[in-house]
Amino acid sequence: TRPKGVKGNLRPSNFVYNASDDHYVCPENQVLSYRTTTREGYREYKSNPKVCVACPLLSVCTQSKNFQKVVMRHVWKDALEFC
Repeated sequence: TRPKGVKGNLRPSNFVYNASDDHYVCPENQVLSYRTTTREGYREYKSNPKVCVACPLLSVCTQSKNFQKVVMRHVWKDALEFC
C-alpha cells in the first residue's frame, strides 16, 4: 500500500519499536508508551504531551491540538515481519 498521511511529516517507520519494553521511541529519544488496544486489533502508543509541546520536531511530527503523537501497531505485526 502507499504511505498515508501528510507529505513531509514523520512516518511511523521513523519511530523505533522496542519489543522488550513494548514501547516506541521517537527521533528525539522520547518514549511513546502503550495505552490501549482498539477493537480492530491495533495497539495505540501515545507520547507525553508535556514533553512534545517543547519538541523541535513538533511541526513535522503531529498536527494534533493536544500535542500528542499516536502510533498504531497491529497485534499481528510481529508475525508479518517474521514472514
